[in-house]
Amino acid sequence: MSGGDSRSLFVVQRAFRRVRRGYDPEEVDRHLELVSEWFSSGRGGRTAREAEQQLLARQRAAAEAEEAARKALEGERVEAEATLEGARLKAKGDVEAAGREAARIVADARAEAERILDGARAEGERVLTELRGDAEAKAAGRRDELDRELRTYEERRRREADRLVEAARRERFGADQATPGDQPTGLR
Repeated sequence: MSGGDSRSLFVVQRAFRRVRRGYDPEEVDRHLELVSEWFSSGRGGRTAREAEQQLLARQRAAAEAEEAARKALEGERVEAEATLEGARLKAKGDVEAAGREAARIVADARAEAERILDGARAEGERVLTELRGDAEAKAAGRRDELDRELRTYEERRRREADRLVEAARRERFGADQATPGDQPTGLR
């Protein structure tokens, strides 16, 4: 056995002599010295250093990956905030555009309603004028008809009065012997 191998067996030793209070301090110190030497110079030391270097490399890689993830996360957060702000601005613009479009539609509808109302008023005036004309024509026709009826009635009454006067004269004066001073018999 070489010196390194015998020491490795010694490093593995875990049994120490018991003293009154715990283990023998000199023996524990000597053991720890040997373990330290073995780790520093021997195969175990190389393995421990390699493991330590691998561990440090992994820690560095983990720190770098964590930093990269933090930067990526920050970038995505900034991008998400920008996207959200862009969406808010677009929504605000869309709402404003919709408001303007609604106002335009309302204004067009009001203008159309006013145009229809003006047309209806004009049509109403035309119909009213036509009805007044018809009513006036009917009234004029009725007046003319009433005038004719009145003239006809007057004419009949005049003829009746003339006939009654003539009959009264005949009765008073007789048909052949009528004297102007005589009164008709029916008029007394």
